Amino acid sequence: MPISPLWQAIDWHLVGIWIAAILTLVTLSAAFGESRLSRAGFGVLIGITVGYTAAITWRAVLWPRILQLAQDPARYWPLAIWFLLGLLLLTRSWSSASWLSNPSLAYLVGIGAALAIGGAVLGTAVPQVMAVLSEHKLASPSPLAAIANPLLVALGTGGVLFRFAYTGQEGKRLVGRLWAGLVRVWGRIGYAFLIVGLGALFATAVISLLTLLTSRLQFLLVDWLQLTGR
Repeated sequence: MPISPLWQAIDWHLVGIWIAAILTLVTLSAAFGESRLSRAGFGVLIGITVGYTAAITWRAVLWPRILQLAQDPARYWPLAIWFLLGLLLLTRSWSSASWLSNPSLAYLVGIGAALAIGGAVLGTAVPQVMAVLSEHKLASPSPLAAIANPLLVALGTGGVLFRFAYTGQEGKRLVGRLWAGLVRVWGRIGYAFLIVGLGALFATAVISLLTLLTSRLQFLLVDWLQLTGR
């Protein structure tokens, strides 16, 4: 089938720049108030993201494993169980059959909790304790300066944990009152660490958003309007 000369004459790179510029302006218009155009822009953004994620998931995760199961069922039989659990999750949309998805949800929650607890203990708590115990072995003109950083990390970690600890009543014995007082004071210190950490995360998010905004404005001024050189 011959290709039309008009079709060949179209500069598709320029068309892509105009489409990206229009979508960028539509999305940025939400800063001045929500409108139908901004909602349409967000809808296109979410739709493209979901479609791209679904395509990558199907091509890179599901389809290769389906082929493995079809070619060698005796070797890859555990994949059949995982596919079954995934299909059972689809029954969540029907109220009469939603109970069928409970085993899949239990499997997901159990795996997620195990990974989270394992990561917190083996990836955070244990390395910090080992760092505190091993820092005093390092050669340093000031031993206090050598262990100050890991001690500060351990103090903040323990304080945040005690901030969310529910110990109940203090009790009448001296040990119980001392423990409750320690938890209360250390928890207040952890609250300060928590506020500082949240502030740092918020600042990081703002910096990331400003970086994205700068890149989009540069795209509009340089690539689209060509008002200035790179």
